[in-house]
Amino acid sequence: MVKRSILLPIFALMAYSPLFAEPASATQALKSRNTALVEKLIKQRSEYAGSKACMECHNDIYDEWKLTPHARMMRKPSELDEKNVVPFNELNYPEDKIISVLGSHYVHRFVVEASGSYVVLPKIWDIHQKKWLDSNDKNWTKRYWLKQCAGCHSTGYNPKNDTFIEAGVGCEACHGPGAEHINKKSPDYITSIKKMDPKYQEMICMSCHTSGMDESGEYLFAAGYKPGDNLENFYSGLTPKPGQTPDNFYGDESLEDRERQWAFLKSRLFLATGLTCDYCQNFREYKTASGSKYLTYDQYCLTCHTDKSDHPEESPGTNCTVCHQPNVHLNNKLSIHDHKFRFKD
Repeated sequence: MVKRSILLPIFALMAYSPLFAEPASATQALKSRNTALVEKLIKQRSEYAGSKACMECHNDIYDEWKLTPHARMMRKPSELDEKNVVPFNELNYPEDKIISVLGSHYVHRFVVEASGSYVVLPKIWDIHQKKWLDSNDKNWTKRYWLKQCAGCHSTGYNPKNDTFIEAGVGCEACHGPGAEHINKKSPDYITSIKKMDPKYQEMICMSCHTSGMDESGEYLFAAGYKPGDNLENFYSGLTPKPGQTPDNFYGDESLEDRERQWAFLKSRLFLATGLTCDYCQNFREYKTASGSKYLTYDQYCLTCHTDKSDHPEESPGTNCTVCHQPNVHLNNKLSIHDHKFRFKD
């Protein structure tokens, strides 16, 4: 079995043999690559600073971001708000092998160590109903997290050595490497989203929120892509999402088809019941009083915030954003760093 002294620094140093390789060979491979990998990571780390480094100058934005699903995409079991609720013992897998818990809004999935690599367990925990979903992921032993998921669950993923800089979707996932920007205190050394062509702005989101594979065919995400790049050079193989029809999915491998899928997924944000992502098995089940297929803004807020009954009697009960308004930039555009950014007519 691979020594945990090598595997534990997952968030700073990761290089693993294929899943289910022989334990002895996996350990030997890890040890032999360790020195060279550290040298590569020194250069990679010199490009990235990590989100905490942004906090010094952008404290208000940082405080907003750390509450978002992006920031909470990937956490250790000990970091969960629900750590006393999730019955890890029912995963039927050694608890000390659970490396990371994915998701923070609807469901949790669990990344575990297996023979020198990482896989996503088949069991899915419904956060709100506090129960295991009736899922049956028969191919879970081939759900190679590093090759199929890690690029969108982390920041600064490097396909050359299967490492990443930060767990979760941090500042540099959307703004690009920021170490030089921080060192020189100059906006010339960071990717400016507001200066981008709108098409390239949307590519940042589409790099993770649409389907496909990288140009090598090895990764099920746009490996090597950085904000500001042309996504078309890194991502292809678009497949339809649950609910897409020939009206919004043409299958012609065009950027326009990817844009149609991204528009479709945004429309699913307020879906009350159903599967929004077949790959991650992101399932939700809420009953609306009107029987509507979609949640209202207030109903969506209440999927997380369950303290409505604790509000003063004089507080408005039909519009959360009367009091909890999304932050707005000086240009009157909503701040995407604020998790309420979509809640404005």
